[in-house]
Amino acid sequence: MDDFDAIVLAGGTARRLGGTPKHALIVEGRTLLARTLEAVSGAESIVVVGDADLRPLVGDAEIVREDPPLAGPAAGIGAALPYVTAERVVVLACDHPYVADALEPLLGGTGPDGAIAIDAEGRRQNLTFIARTDALRAAVARQPSLVDLAVHCLIEPLKLAEIAVPARALLDVDTWEDLGHG
Repeated sequence: MDDFDAIVLAGGTARRLGGTPKHALIVEGRTLLARTLEAVSGAESIVVVGDADLRPLVGDAEIVREDPPLAGPAAGIGAALPYVTAERVVVLACDHPYVADALEPLLGGTGPDGAIAIDAEGRRQNLTFIARTDALRAAVARQPSLVDLAVHCLIEPLKLAEIAVPARALLDVDTWEDLGHG
């Protein structure tokens, strides 16, 4: 596989989970964060966007926080990019327990600026993509502010190949029902 870095988005308020952090939820014996970090274990470096209390959970990964805190995933991507040094960067949210199934198809994507996962209905999954780092940096620089910006607005100018990935790779955990406890 080509060299790449990874940005893992592990922040948020977890409102729909009553404040229980998504990254700490257990699926098949491992936390969502551990599963996502394992998925990108082939990265040259990993940047986790979240609270400093994640330090014991992320090994050698860099931890950053968006400014202001809880300003959204686009702001998190912007906060993480200064730590990215590889030519390509994978961006993932940590609430997809089977996201590892998407990595190989995305890494093989052929778009000029990278590749983005699409679901069975052809919808882009804006928090499951790989991009040329310089193209993503240019997209960030074009924005007057990343605070509360929708990620699809941030990455809209990128020419990303749309890659169908296995359906289970896009299963996400937003509620207790999604986890099977509802």
